[in-house]
Amino acid sequence: MHLYKTMKNFLMDFEYYIDIYEEKIHIFNYIDIEKLTEDEIILTMPKFTLFLKGENFAVKRLEKREILIEGTILDLRFTR
Repeated sequence: MHLYKTMKNFLMDFEYYIDIYEEKIHIFNYIDIEKLTEDEIILTMPKFTLFLKGENFAVKRLEKREILIEGTILDLRFTR
């Protein structure tokens, strides 16, 4: 458990972070959800907009400025 707390404290020092796992994406400190559908998600981040395209997207966890999405990611783009 100590390693978990150490890593969490380390990551919380960043303005945002994005973790990608097999069929999951975890995003911390997004500003706004612009679009959220089964096959497309658009999030406003502090310095860019994040576009996700895929299949079977489902929100598994949603907290203040933190989201965990499950599904198949086919395309991921950043724009300013």
